[in-house]
Amino acid sequence: MKNSTRAAVAALAVATGLPIAACAGDDAESDVLRYGLSSAPSCADPAQSSTNQTVNVSRQVVDSLVDQNRDTGELTPWLAERFAASPDGRSFTFTLRDDVTFSDGTPLTSDVVKKNFDALTSDESTSTRTLQASGFLLGYERTDTPDQRTAIVRFAEPNVQFLQAAATTQLGILAPSTVAASFDDRCTASTVIGSGPYTYSGWEQDRSATLTRRDDYRWTPDTGLADHARYRTVEFSVVPESGVRAGSVTSGQLDASADPQPQDRSAIEASGAALTSRPNPGLPYVFQSNVSRGVLADAAVRRAVTTALDRNELVDTVLGDSFKPATSVLASTTPGYRTDPAIRLDRAESARLLDAAGWRSSGEGTRSKDGKKLSFDVIYSPEFYGNKPILELVQRQLASVGIDLTITALSNDDFLSRRKAGDFDAVYYNVTRADPDILRSRLGFEGTNYSRRGFDPQIDPLLTRQAGVADRAERLRLVDTLQTRLIEAGYAIPVVELSQVAAVAPGFGGIGFDASGVLRLQYPDTDS
Repeated sequence: MKNSTRAAVAALAVATGLPIAACAGDDAESDVLRYGLSSAPSCADPAQSSTNQTVNVSRQVVDSLVDQNRDTGELTPWLAERFAASPDGRSFTFTLRDDVTFSDGTPLTSDVVKKNFDALTSDESTSTRTLQASGFLLGYERTDTPDQRTAIVRFAEPNVQFLQAAATTQLGILAPSTVAASFDDRCTASTVIGSGPYTYSGWEQDRSATLTRRDDYRWTPDTGLADHARYRTVEFSVVPESGVRAGSVTSGQLDASADPQPQDRSAIEASGAALTSRPNPGLPYVFQSNVSRGVLADAAVRRAVTTALDRNELVDTVLGDSFKPATSVLASTTPGYRTDPAIRLDRAESARLLDAAGWRSSGEGTRSKDGKKLSFDVIYSPEFYGNKPILELVQRQLASVGIDLTITALSNDDFLSRRKAGDFDAVYYNVTRADPDILRSRLGFEGTNYSRRGFDPQIDPLLTRQAGVADRAERLRLVDTLQTRLIEAGYAIPVVELSQVAAVAPGFGGIGFDASGVLRLQYPDTDS
């Protein structure tokens, strides 16, 4: 029986292009983790990580100044043994540990921190490569370095969100040799030197990434992680087909895999493998409306779309019970989140809104007004397996109230380009961020402003104000109000929450997702 199992594994390896390794139960390979990714990492540089699968790989090689507790949202020391914000929220002082080294032996100093942040804010072309990292540093003035262990990061305006941003993978601290390289070169794994528990030891673009454990790693943050990484080697392989990933886990070819789809989960669990998951914080998947053109310039249409969506049907039909319907412009694991009653299924309300706005129905077809069809296009990237079937089901749901939706899938590069240019009626996307300031950076007039809207006196002053309020309770009261006003305006129409889900074979523990929904490989077996 054992020989026939290995023959099947070998055959699957040939079919998928994956390396042949020992079965999961072989003691000789028990410290090797073979992890199947659903899509290819786009770049080895944490600062340029723009997809979940990319961040899940790059997080293993880079540490951040602080970490975030996934249960409480509280920030805790990591590379910085102490940290503090000024009363005006414009400067942040980090006292660095004195025992941290990068994997090339270079020590961590305040000047290294300064060089990291300076490089991310050097010019406009940089910010297009590092959209999320540069966004965290909006208003950055400089980093002062009064001594080797003290870094004082200063902003022109109050920016209290920065402390949480300092916990993200995108603002992870890299060695001077990496910072000195061009951003093109930084996408090559051999140039990326971090202080994390792993180093890059192999990289084949669009195929695989291999990591090797640092046995001298001694600065694990106190966020429920084990002191040392369990696996000596981690082999990430790109396996786009969910059924192949699932079969690889159940047959012993892979030890864990990302994004198991609902139809595969019963077979995974029947094999003894476990599913571990966590909803991503930040902006759930939304339709962000371009209010400068087309039918979505009509606020009544935006509100009608909100009440026409059966979000429970979307989750139950496409995603399964590891996912949740969106119930706010913030995902449920984001600090400050609360359910908004306006996000509900009420197609009678959709019809009333459209009738009142002059969008007339002629039977079962698409509504029209002044000879114009009630139709809009949405662009999206198929990076996440659920996007296409979700949008196809949304298309049918909107048709039931007389709204015609057309769907345009784009490569990730084309999607980012058209989104930045505003070349769309609506854009379907999400952003992971464990801080409510995501509302300012993505939905605000002075943020990315994909809505192409003007200044909104009911929303934008509050977005700016919450970014400068040091008192947590007062800040979250502002965030509560903002959630209501953003839903009323319909600039972003929440659809479903993204979750990170992994299938894990028996005997391979320690795999879980942190406060930002990012893969970490140092959880105790019982806590992942």
